[in-house]
Amino acid sequence: MREFVPDIRSMTSAFAVGSASPSAIGLSLAEMGRARAAVFDEHMGALVVLRHRDVSAGLRDHGTFSTRFYGAAPMVQSMMIAQDGAEHTRQRRIHNRFFSPGASARYAARIKPIAERTFDSFVGRPGVELVEAAFARYPMAVFLDLLGIPDELGDRGLGWVRAIVSWLGSPMDAAVAAAGQAAFSELSGYAGTLIEAERADPGDSLLGEIIRAHLSEGGFSVEACTVAVVSLLLGGLETTIQMLSATVSSLLLNPSALHRVRADRSLKDAALDESFRWANPSAGLYRLVTQDTEIAGHRIDAGAMVYLCIAAAHYDRDVYPEPEVFDLDRPGTHLGFGLGPHYCVGAPLARIEVAAALDAMLDRFPDIRLDPEQPPAFRYGARGFVQHGTDTLPVLL
Repeated sequence: MREFVPDIRSMTSAFAVGSASPSAIGLSLAEMGRARAAVFDEHMGALVVLRHRDVSAGLRDHGTFSTRFYGAAPMVQSMMIAQDGAEHTRQRRIHNRFFSPGASARYAARIKPIAERTFDSFVGRPGVELVEAAFARYPMAVFLDLLGIPDELGDRGLGWVRAIVSWLGSPMDAAVAAAGQAAFSELSGYAGTLIEAERADPGDSLLGEIIRAHLSEGGFSVEACTVAVVSLLLGGLETTIQMLSATVSSLLLNPSALHRVRADRSLKDAALDESFRWANPSAGLYRLVTQDTEIAGHRIDAGAMVYLCIAAAHYDRDVYPEPEVFDLDRPGTHLGFGLGPHYCVGAPLARIEVAAALDAMLDRFPDIRLDPEQPPAFRYGARGFVQHGTDTLPVLL
């Protein structure tokens, strides 16, 4: 068995340095992984696992590599991400009901006109900065419509979610925590009021589906449904913003792939999947070790933390030949939505949103391209969150 090998300088530099390409961080980390299967980073307080085989194994083994540590924050103790075992299975079953194929088809019909309105607003303009003007507002507009929430909540709702996600990322910062706690209380109260009003006659909206799913499983309470709504908002807003940014920026940086998708829209799913490998917003995921074990050839004790480095795994040459190439025909899967029991439950909705946005954008702006005067820059910590991406994406229309 190998002992932990500190490599603070190289890990820190990989996360800290920005680049003109979203592939740079993955290539750098994967190169480190070719020399060592894992390194211990004292600043992160975790063993950083770098090879695809080991990252995949850790994601699948939720019994040993647990998300339970999220429950240390009072706001997420009841959320599915903080659960293991039977309770996680129960909540997953409920969530799967309101993301059923039938429900997803209804959501798609409602999302398409929202995407069209988003990009209609840019018609006649020479260019636009897509992240703030489109990607940051479109997912909130989708949730407001699907949940039947008045449009005027938009900016206030975005503010709540940003404050809460910032709290999750910096729980020891008193000022950030206070703002996050206040936002969580306000968002939960607002969602609870909507649920009380909808309970009497649940409609075909996402909110109605959430209520019916809990009623059918015998686990209805206003609190449980509120947790589900808040979980979706926290998990589906900023991550979808970054997912949109990753997909569109990947295509813009690879014009031949963009040309293929524009000509053949059946390639949208392939574009999303390759973008989520090539430019994945999640550099990695923390897991709590629940029992003494071994991973990547290292002994690790119960109670320790590991960081499963998705960015490195996505550029593992043993799994992805020529990983630096953005390839719409690449076989295989990515780890962008996770793997195993904690695979992202909102992935179907996220796919619908990205596909609708791509169609609306390419229908209106077939000649869309990057603004050469304002190239994007990709970094860890984009938009102030623990994600890898770009703060801005200026384009010419």
